[in-house]
Amino acid sequence: MTDDEDLPIRGLAELETPVSGTFLQQFRRRVYRRTATAQLAYFSWSLPGAILAEFFSILVHLFAVVDGRKGRSK
Repeated sequence: MTDDEDLPIRGLAELETPVSGTFLQQFRRRVYRRTATAQLAYFSWSLPGAILAEFFSILVHLFAVVDGRKGRSK
């Protein structure tokens, strides 16, 4: 690869125009909305599994206490 390939084409550089502020605001809003939706979908999928694992952990702990392995609490 030569240095000439890294330089922009002069004709395209002259066509560059600044982007309006409202376009950037709309674009950011869309990105934030999609990010929030993706996070909500992830949490709604993974949170029930985490809650189920925690309930299972509590049950295991309770059975360990009832069986006497964690002291004599019968």
